[in-house]
Amino acid sequence: MASSESMCPRCGSARLRRFDELSEEEREVVKRLPASADYTATERTATHRWCTTCWYEESRGRPTLT
Repeated sequence: MASSESMCPRCGSARLRRFDELSEEEREVVKRLPASADYTATERTATHRWCTTCWYEESRGRPTLT
């Protein structure tokens, strides 16, 4: 089981995943989330993690508004 640090703080039901762990369809969703306007694509793919249940987005351990 994943540690509590990697679980989504919003819904608690899914592990936060890096961009390279997402499916092609999930990557398309990520590209359309509100934080895409605040960060470069390179920064998001390198430092952010997402919950694929509620689409919570975390940046280097800090939440982003979604």
